[in-house]
Amino acid sequence: MSDTAGRTLVPLHLTGLARRITPAQTLRRAQLLVDRSGLLPAVEAALHHQVGAPREFTARALLTGLAVHALRLEEMHLTRVLDTIAGLPPAALRDLGLTGEATYRMLWHAYTFLIRALETGTLATPHNHPQQPPRAGEPSAPCPGSCPHMPVSIGEFAGRLLDASLPESFPLTGVMAIDSTDYETWARRRAWTPKPDVDPDQVPVKDTPPPRRKRPPNEPGWPRTGADGRLMHTVDPQAREGYRSGTNAAPGNVFCGHDLHLGVNARALGAPEVPFVITAMHLAPAGSHKGEAGIALIDQHLARRPHTSEVIADRGYTYCTPTRWAYPVRTRGLEPVIDLHPQQRGTHPGPLAGTVIIDGTLFTDALPHPLRDLPGFPIGMRTDEKTKLRARYDHRAAYAFTPHSRPDTDGYQRFKGPALAGHLRCPNHPRSLRLPHTRPTTGCRPGTDCACGKTVTLGPDIMAWTRQRTVWGTTAWATDYGRRAAVESGNAEIKTHRLHMDRGFTRVFGTTKNSVLIAFALAGLNHILLRAWHTKRDQPDPWAGPAGEETTERALPGPRKRARRRETSLDALLSGAPPG
Repeated sequence: MSDTAGRTLVPLHLTGLARRITPAQTLRRAQLLVDRSGLLPAVEAALHHQVGAPREFTARALLTGLAVHALRLEEMHLTRVLDTIAGLPPAALRDLGLTGEATYRMLWHAYTFLIRALETGTLATPHNHPQQPPRAGEPSAPCPGSCPHMPVSIGEFAGRLLDASLPESFPLTGVMAIDSTDYETWARRRAWTPKPDVDPDQVPVKDTPPPRRKRPPNEPGWPRTGADGRLMHTVDPQAREGYRSGTNAAPGNVFCGHDLHLGVNARALGAPEVPFVITAMHLAPAGSHKGEAGIALIDQHLARRPHTSEVIADRGYTYCTPTRWAYPVRTRGLEPVIDLHPQQRGTHPGPLAGTVIIDGTLFTDALPHPLRDLPGFPIGMRTDEKTKLRARYDHRAAYAFTPHSRPDTDGYQRFKGPALAGHLRCPNHPRSLRLPHTRPTTGCRPGTDCACGKTVTLGPDIMAWTRQRTVWGTTAWATDYGRRAAVESGNAEIKTHRLHMDRGFTRVFGTTKNSVLIAFALAGLNHILLRAWHTKRDQPDPWAGPAGEETTERALPGPRKRARRRETSLDALLSGAPPG
């Protein structure tokens, strides 16, 4: 068994011992994660003050304790984090600044101080120079260029942790696949409504099936109106209602909690497989606008990976209005690879005479009518049927306009006709008639003004909802969009295989409190994913060197050879031949 690069894959059941991390390795990697994130000075400035008794539970103990517990891939309960800290060696506790027994009150107090600093915007890396208080009516003096002072938002906090969970030597591909998954609140539901108040700018969903059992009546005073104007159904102040799609043969339904948006490293087109590590996360109340949450996720990723060039997104994002998704994506210099909702498909007039827009692509009007209205790809469609249908889309792609240049900074982009691109033969363009007869020949009348050999410049508002570099439905598009399996793999890792991030994974209320714990959990998951991916390919752990561990990996055992049951064959025994 081998991967796309031809590397031999070791069966997973033979990599168990090599994949495990010892307690000493866990502590070293947690300390390295905290140091590389650069968050310790900011948290120390928020927790430790110049006046009053010194804090017994230090900022390093808080961050390191959360990191150690996250590397164990357990539920992020503060009580369990406290047990993890209590189980550290005495020397490690002294290094963390803990001189006595750590109590839950100490941990909770430090944790709530960190959350308060994040929510009020006061968490920031400290200045490295003395500050003079500004005079009345005058702005404060600017910091010198070497001053590390910078505010740390919750997005910055999560981004630093995820970035620190990847070795400096680990190259990213420049391709980002994004998706969202449901994260249900721990709070008990106190009210129900006939229809959830989700953002209207989202993919239309079918009516959810009725509950299997009768819902209890709403409790007095519920639902309430939250600070954002939406209905609250629990005591969790930011938890809201939202839709989640059906999985594992379960129908879609309504839940109360948050949408967890993930950005995952996907392989480049035509390149070998890579580890599907998580590079960005954004937690938003369920039912919020997916486009705005997706842009916040992309900005968090681009803050540390500015050379990213592609983003792969499903229709949950691309169905949003262009001003809240497509325009911001292209403004950031990203090439979108998208899927189309049935309402995004169809035939529309083109911007130039002799052109037509079909399924988000500009075609010449010479496109045969049997190729204009092709069916979609429903769930459960057989593989052979998909292959035949994609062959029809491939035949239609020969009549499409292709990009002649990259989009300009203002969003304008040039496209060239199919005859000019050498994809088909047109009698109105003699040069195209030199092409082999294997290329389709249009039925354009000679002397007519057709668009097969023209170039057109499209503005940012033309086909902004559906424009992408490959023709939707073709084999090339399926290969391009199929790389989105990276983020689906990430969802499976956090939901099913490793983290089991279901209801109760965290037992705190509020977006910020949950975001901090989930960010640590995902950073720990990246460590385990990298180790497992390289171990399965019999390669050294990329974190072994930075963590000061031995980089010499022992050879993994091969399949056990079956023992021979007989010294001679049964035929030899029956014939009376001597053994051997």
